[in-house]
Amino acid sequence: MAGNTRGKLKEHFEGVHNNLNWSLKHINVSLELIAIQLMQAQPEVYKKDDAKEAEAALMTYPLYQGIKALGEGIETLDGLANNIYASL
Repeated sequence: MAGNTRGKLKEHFEGVHNNLNWSLKHINVSLELIAIQLMQAQPEVYKKDDAKEAEAALMTYPLYQGIKALGEGIETLDGLANNIYASL
């Protein structure tokens, strides 16, 4: 592969990585907003002393569950993009 094409591909895959990182930032902020709202509205259900218990309680909420799954999918895509970048 010509060096110029290789460099352009690396640049674009770096852009993919940066965009996916930005998406993950928004996913995490969204999860935090939902968690805060649920803990304020129903502290007896969602507010827990242990972080694992709190996460398990939050995962019973469908919107939180869906956004969490979206974040995991984005992390998978980022890993695939990084593998392609590393192979160039």
